[in-house]
Amino acid sequence: MWSRNIFLALFFISTAFSQNSMSGYGYGSSVENTDASSSGVSNKLLPSFKSNISLSNPSTWHNLLFTYLTTSVDVQSVALQSQSSTNFSLSSMKLVIPWKQKMSFGVAFEPYLFRELTVSDTTMTAFNFNDDELLYTRMNSSSGGPSLGQLSFGYKLNEFDSIGSNLNIIFGSSRSTRTLTIDEENHLLQSRDYFSGAMMDLFYSTKRLKIKEKPIFLSFALQLPLRGVDIENDSYQAFLDLNDNNYHDTNDFPDVGQALLPLTQKFDDELKASSFLLGADYEFSPRKHIQIEILNWKDSGNHNLNSSLFNGYVDSKNKFSVAYMKFAQPFTRDRYNFKGSIFVQNYGVKNLENINEVGLGLGVGFNFGITGNQIDFGYKFSKRNGLHLVGDESLHVFNIGVSIGDLWFVKRREI
Repeated sequence: MWSRNIFLALFFISTAFSQNSMSGYGYGSSVENTDASSSGVSNKLLPSFKSNISLSNPSTWHNLLFTYLTTSVDVQSVALQSQSSTNFSLSSMKLVIPWKQKMSFGVAFEPYLFRELTVSDTTMTAFNFNDDELLYTRMNSSSGGPSLGQLSFGYKLNEFDSIGSNLNIIFGSSRSTRTLTIDEENHLLQSRDYFSGAMMDLFYSTKRLKIKEKPIFLSFALQLPLRGVDIENDSYQAFLDLNDNNYHDTNDFPDVGQALLPLTQKFDDELKASSFLLGADYEFSPRKHIQIEILNWKDSGNHNLNSSLFNGYVDSKNKFSVAYMKFAQPFTRDRYNFKGSIFVQNYGVKNLENINEVGLGLGVGFNFGITGNQIDFGYKFSKRNGLHLVGDESLHVFNIGVSIGDLWFVKRREI
């Protein structure tokens, strides 16, 4: 059990994986704004890809003129206590297919949570055994996390209203390792978590309200668990890592062939997330928009499996964001989208202090080609405080997205 004392500090090791302190809460840090076009506006529901279109809101997809295949990657840098960690990773892949500007379909693959984190004692501790003084340090690490496969549908009800839905299938696994180093010999205890679950997202968008004869775009979204996220945990026998490769093999003690089979336990409804999103977009000048979005998120899962690096998990979250968006004019020399935003966020944490976050987002998109191909660049900076054993943390995220349009499944038309 980790405790706060003068011998224990948090030490982040820079690796090829993303690390931030939120990864140590529960089953990992949540992933927001997986597509680069929405990163600059710090919201999901409101148009950010093209005018009247958000890649994260299927109730807007019927406005697309072409089918789009989009891929986003991100570079994340975290800084705290004079340490830093940087990584490069794929954040989403999505195919969106509009049909006769009435319906739309989509399929996507995105990360759901990530648990890339290593914490370690920075000072050796001594204890006496048979009149010998032994020195030891401890290190806990986790990696991986659940992902989601997404099937989406959108439908235009009439001139003003549209609906959409996502079916999210949760899958994937994560690995945890607890290491006790005694006189330079590593004793490892490893486990794996396997995730399975399903959620449904429901969307509704309307333009019925107006200010000065200009419509306000309003959008609502509900996320509901079809079934909670179940976790199957495999806990392996502890071993002495004689060759220091962090794997149990024939060179270790006991030999991997002589080790006991893992102890398997099933934990139902460990995660059970639900959320409500409300957003409003107003075009105050041609192609220039002001956007506001609020989020309320809760997790009512059981959390009976004690595999978290910290003795706490995020059970609620509230977010408020304000954004400015300027869209390019289609099929002209005006090819750039510009966006900026600020947001505040509060995390309610079970058993530990709540976490506050404030940040800003910036973005630019460039349109090219007759089918409206687009490259998006997004940047988000945020600062968190109230983190367990850490205090403050600074997070920089750079997103790059490429969207390629084509006439697949779309009735051919002259441009």
